[in-house]
Amino acid sequence: MYFLLRIKYLFYIALLVTCSFGLAQSDSTRRVSSPYKTEYNPWFKLSTFQRGFDSKELKTELDILENKPRKEWSRSDSLNFAEISMKTGKLELAQYYFNALQVDFDEENDYWWDLMVLNILTEHYNAGIESIHKNHPGILEHSKIYFLDKFLMAYRSEKATHKWYKDHSVLNWEVDTTIMALDKSSEEFEKRAIQPLKNLNETIQLLVHYIHEDDPILSRACYEMGVILEHYISYTEAYNAYSLGRHYNKWDKEILNALKAVKAKLSQNKYKIPIFRRLFPTRHKWRFDYELLKQKIISEKNDTIPKYAPNLITKKEKKGIGFPLEYITIGGIFLLFLIVLIFTKTRKK
Repeated sequence: MYFLLRIKYLFYIALLVTCSFGLAQSDSTRRVSSPYKTEYNPWFKLSTFQRGFDSKELKTELDILENKPRKEWSRSDSLNFAEISMKTGKLELAQYYFNALQVDFDEENDYWWDLMVLNILTEHYNAGIESIHKNHPGILEHSKIYFLDKFLMAYRSEKATHKWYKDHSVLNWEVDTTIMALDKSSEEFEKRAIQPLKNLNETIQLLVHYIHEDDPILSRACYEMGVILEHYISYTEAYNAYSLGRHYNKWDKEILNALKAVKAKLSQNKYKIPIFRRLFPTRHKWRFDYELLKQKIISEKNDTIPKYAPNLITKKEKKGIGFPLEYITIGGIFLLFLIVLIFTKTRKK
């Protein structure tokens, strides 16, 4: 009797496996391809935006600087410290160092750009504008410097007149029908459309690094970029630019309407709706405590205890399951006992 039951049990298992395999095969053969396709665009695409900075890298760089006597710091060390201070949110300290060092545009270009962004963050708009016009008396239209200058002047105007952006353009970049008529593979189209878009993209990237709250000027600039992208490049890139603009100002109805309109155009042409979070990932929230780092370093210098890397990231608390783990163990043992008991009775029969 036990032998027959075992054969019957094995038969059912074999039947179940066969049916599962058959269903899997039928599912794979019945896959229906999506009617929506990716919009063709080999000309220009917005790059992924980096939000904030890596805390571990900043910690390592500060470790190196703080372990070096301040009297032995080179000019490069001081500039690095100013940049790191800016990245960690110590804006006044960064401004002090940058101003004292008088950053040179030609020899220290990267730091100069940091200083220009810092002028926006600290609302020293006039200082930034004066620096641009001093180093570039003749600004090339739609260059990276040109767009940065437009941002500074727009922020200054917005500070002087609340909601200035509603009646004014940030970028002053109008759609040109002669550019729309150009062959997109031509050098002229590259010069008049693609290169300016690259310059604007790089400028916006610099600001997104640091700006995490609502910002109507940055929002409006992204919207204006979206209009250019919609006419010159693709609906997909326009959707991404409008989405970025809406992220920084959800109350701007014009941006919302433009986003809905371009989404409808994507659907009408059976183009895939882009996933905005791939371009604009969620920012990892962390707390970088600069004073805590300095205290740790000083303590380590005066202590013979083995060194350890200070944890500067706020840890997330793990939620428990709500009841003691011992209950799970007892329940598991009891269940195992029941299985053995049932198996033994079946075997006796």
